[in-house]
Formats: sequence, structure tokens, C-alpha cells
Amino acid sequence: MDQNLNKEKRYEFLNSDKKIHLELLKNSEDFKDQKKVLPDDLSLKFIHYSAILFNHLNWEIRDQYLELLDKFMEKKLDIFNFRIAFCERYESIEKVADVLKSNRVLLSPDENSLDFGDLLSKIDNSCKAYSGDPELFRNKFEIGDVEFRTSIEKIS
Repeated sequence: MDQNLNKEKRYEFLNSDKKIHLELLKNSEDFKDQKKVLPDDLSLKFIHYSAILFNHLNWEIRDQYLELLDKFMEKKLDIFNFRIAFCERYESIEKVADVLKSNRVLLSPDENSLDFGDLLSKIDNSCKAYSGDPELFRNKFEIGDVEFRTSIEKIS
């Protein structure tokens, strides 16, 4: 139930007035320039907007992610190369989002981007938890080859 409420809030924010988003970006830049911290209410709104923007940009290159997943699932791509390719895309989108925010560029995100963003976040978490070390040398939170492949299969 809590997850559905969170999605409703994200959809509501997604469809709110672009003037609010623009003001939010302006305020965040002003505070950053003055080396001040955003008030909690603005900070939360800015975090939400940043997440929505990030998800939308990832949605725009979804074909690349889906092709990457297909190659991994068909075993045409090993874990090492999958993780590198996935992280390169994910990190480059973060940089693009930062540039758009700093230039106060507003987008009209697709509502499907929110669910796709959740999927990518789970894949990112699996990539971060992966360790190629033998089980004896892994931390409790790390996963090996079998667990990684299983987690990606469940996610996709």
C-alpha cells in the first residue's frame, strides 16, 4: 500500500505545474551559489524532481537498456561486461540530468518512466552488490555469479 501511495505522489508531482519545477531549480541554484542548504520542504521537492528527471532520461534510452538485458539473458554478455555497460549508461544519464538541472531545462516525463526507473534502480543495486570473489571472501551483503544472474532474471 505504501508503495502505491508513493507512486501516486510521484505521478502527482510529475503532472504539477512546470513553473514550480523551474522555481525549484532556480532556488536550488541560488542556495548552492550562496553555499546554503535548501529548506527541508524545498529539498524534498528538489530530490523528487531530480529522481523524476533521471527516470525520464533513462526511459528515453530504454531500448539500449533492454538490448543490454536481452544480451545478458541470452548469455551473449558476461556479468563483467554487463555491469560495465549498464553502469556507463546509468552514470552518463546522471551527468546529463545534472546539466539539464543546472541549465533549468524542463522536460515532460512519460509516466511509464517511473516504473522503469524502479526497475533500473533494482538492477543498479544488484550491480553494486556483486562480487566476483569466492563466497568465503565476500561480505554478507555481496552476491556472487549465480545470485546476480538470478536477481537480474527476477527483475527483468
